[in-house]
Amino acid sequence: MNKKKGRPTVNWGHEVANSASLGGRIFFRVLGYLFNILLTLLLIGIISGTIIGGAFVLYVTNYVDSSIDGIELITAKKNMTTKICYVDYTDRANGVGEIKEITDQRLYGSENRVWVSYNGDGVDEEGEIPQALVDAFVCVEDHRFWQHNGVDWITTTKKAFNYFTGQMDGGASTITQQTIKNLTGDNDVTIQRKAQEILRALNLEKSLGKEQILELYLNNIYLSRGCYGVGAAAHTYFGKDVSELTLLECATLAGITQNPSKYDPVSRPENCKERRNTVLLTMYYYEKITKDEYYELISQDLVLNYNKSGSGSTSNGINTWYTDAAIEEAIELIMDHYDVSYLVAESLVYTSGFQIVTAQDYEIQQALEEYYANDDNFPSVDESFIQPQSSCVIIDPDTGDVLALAGARGEKLGNRILNYATQTKRPPGSSIKPISVYAPALEAGLITYGTIVDDVPVNFGEQFNADTGELEYTRTGGYPSNAPNVYNGLTTIHSAVRRSVNTVAWRVLEELTLEISYSFLRDRLGITSLVYADELASGAVVSDLGYAPLALGQLSYGITVKEITAAYSIFANNGIYNKERIVLKILDNEGNVIINNDMESDIVISEQNACIMTKMLKEVVDSGTASRLTVKNKVNIAGKTGTTQSDNDRWFVGYSPYYICGVWFGYSMPKSLGSFSSSKSPALVVWDDVMNIVHDKKIAEENAAGRPIEKFETAPGVITATYCMDSGKLMTDACKSDPRGSRAEIGYFVQGTEPTESCDVHVLVNYDSVTKGIANDGCPAENIKQVGLIKVNRNFPIQITVTDAQYVYMPLPLGVIAGGTTEDPYFVNALPEGTYTGKSSGTVQYNHVCQEHSPNDIVDDNPLDDDPFDIWDTEDTESSEDTGNSFD
Repeated sequence: MNKKKGRPTVNWGHEVANSASLGGRIFFRVLGYLFNILLTLLLIGIISGTIIGGAFVLYVTNYVDSSIDGIELITAKKNMTTKICYVDYTDRANGVGEIKEITDQRLYGSENRVWVSYNGDGVDEEGEIPQALVDAFVCVEDHRFWQHNGVDWITTTKKAFNYFTGQMDGGASTITQQTIKNLTGDNDVTIQRKAQEILRALNLEKSLGKEQILELYLNNIYLSRGCYGVGAAAHTYFGKDVSELTLLECATLAGITQNPSKYDPVSRPENCKERRNTVLLTMYYYEKITKDEYYELISQDLVLNYNKSGSGSTSNGINTWYTDAAIEEAIELIMDHYDVSYLVAESLVYTSGFQIVTAQDYEIQQALEEYYANDDNFPSVDESFIQPQSSCVIIDPDTGDVLALAGARGEKLGNRILNYATQTKRPPGSSIKPISVYAPALEAGLITYGTIVDDVPVNFGEQFNADTGELEYTRTGGYPSNAPNVYNGLTTIHSAVRRSVNTVAWRVLEELTLEISYSFLRDRLGITSLVYADELASGAVVSDLGYAPLALGQLSYGITVKEITAAYSIFANNGIYNKERIVLKILDNEGNVIINNDMESDIVISEQNACIMTKMLKEVVDSGTASRLTVKNKVNIAGKTGTTQSDNDRWFVGYSPYYICGVWFGYSMPKSLGSFSSSKSPALVVWDDVMNIVHDKKIAEENAAGRPIEKFETAPGVITATYCMDSGKLMTDACKSDPRGSRAEIGYFVQGTEPTESCDVHVLVNYDSVTKGIANDGCPAENIKQVGLIKVNRNFPIQITVTDAQYVYMPLPLGVIAGGTTEDPYFVNALPEGTYTGKSSGTVQYNHVCQEHSPNDIVDDNPLDDDPFDIWDTEDTESSEDTGNSFD
């Protein structure tokens, strides 16, 4: 090759070789990079997968319950008689006694549920599931049922992919998974719930055979019209035993389960036929029926023999009210213990041959049933057909055992009907005050037996009128009102409890706070009927976190008799709350204890405060709102009345050293009980009758055993002290000179809380004993005596009547002279315009100025202090919601 100046000579062969070598190096280098990247990604994937897998395993271990406890119980032999029992105690407190059956309360089967067994070999026998029915359900619900291990992974993978890509096209549950769902009643659409269902299905398949799983499934599947299981459906739709079902009928039942309301054979026959034919086609596809059978059946009309009563109840008679309540509690215990649905638990109660050992006192229950069955025992309003209802619960304070209960008055005509003792919720009125206000306030040290609270209105319904620019008062009589509608002024706590004073309960609750009261009821006394905040269909929100619900008992929905009666155990049982129980334990058909409902106790208030509350509640019975009770002549009784807004409900919850009893009286559909006198409350009448019967029996037993009748004992650490009933403090000469007489009274205190300071409410004031008025400088000296009047800070926007208003003292500011008439207090001239301090009933007020002598000024030997205007210092009172009429 010729060389050209300025251009290098190129050896093309060598260049090509070098180029190939360079390309190879680049290729392998890139390949190395890619390999490193892929290796890194693989390692990241492995590490991430390990972390995610570990996290998933940890999550499943800690948060997903995969256990199948209770399945052996559920699959045990069915159609066995369940027995209701009680314990004939010789020592209830220590659990010493003999279990005895109540033979006329046996349970033979719940309504519209019949357990049928799986034969497994294709041979139809009486009461057993035919093979055609098995084939129909398996083909249409889970055609790989006989092959998978509880989960159809092919279908599950497809459905999982669709779920994460937003394509929701139905579930992937196998029959095993559906069985788990039916048993637990858990239908939440969550990943956790689905993972739990899958794990439980896998475990179930390890524990049970396919036939057993199918038996569970077919006996719990819902098939419309209240039918649970194929046995009930066979009786309901065709009036025959499941073993007698035809192929067409089997296909019909298998078709219902996908959408029971849509494929109901009674109300949706066309939809049912279409779905039935789909089942038949599926059975043909999977070669469970022939082509001839398919074409023959799809054109046939289904013949129903519809039986509204289904399989019916095979119980021989009517349950007692106690048995009904025991059934419900047993169902709840089984649901909690075995994590099964209500319907499965109900089936177990009726068909598993259990022994349900109840806490009832058989003799007391019999007496209560007899009393409540007799309508003549209840006061009647008139001759109308609809009469008020009533219910009653009696509890042993030492154990929380529900000894007896009655759910309604009159002859009981059905089983598991509405029970007013355990199921209905009604506002308790003032019967809630001891547990919502006074007990927690006493325990918190906010009040004592002799604490003074001013019984005057909390508010007057203040509203601002934008048009006039002035405040208007919608509650001209003040709120809350009392029953009777009287304000008594300075009031001791024990007197407020005895007379059921609403204003005092309200004011104490303001000190306690709503949150503490609500928590005390819900968390310490187990009252679950309370509503924190519940939105109604109208959009309005109701709540029991308020003064009217907690201080006056105007709960949004109410409380059950059983709940409030159990709550009073803290007073009868030295401050200890025992959760009420109807069922003590449940035994299986072989006598093994499968559920123990052990006593749950909690110290809620001190023994001393429980004793003081009992002292106050005993006053309610001795001389207060429940003084008409006669059983108090036989045994110590304490308790509290309750009357609700508009007088729709009457209550009494009371106790002796032996029993706690709660009685409710009212109409099924709330309306006024105003035709019943307040002095003879029907709740008190019933309570007195029942407790006389019960205590006559107890007293006879005590006498026979040579034991004295128990009394309410004063707890160690509770002492008595004398104090002024207008200040709660130690008496002074002024207290003894009160025109109403000496204001001394004896009260009960936890040692260390008794009064130690002298009364600063009473003031000695000069009084003209001849003219009967507050003395002024013109009154003759020989007429003068000193009386003790009370210093009270009151400031009302309107004039109201207060019983002790005529005994109120106020210092007169400089330059103001006493004035007014005999109808006015002497300090009327010192009151700011539009301000009132109340007056007592009657025209002549004790604290009026002497009219006969020169009213220049008051002779005051006891000036309050250097600042006479202190008496007018007031705090703003927040307006409270108007909640209705006067009530107890």
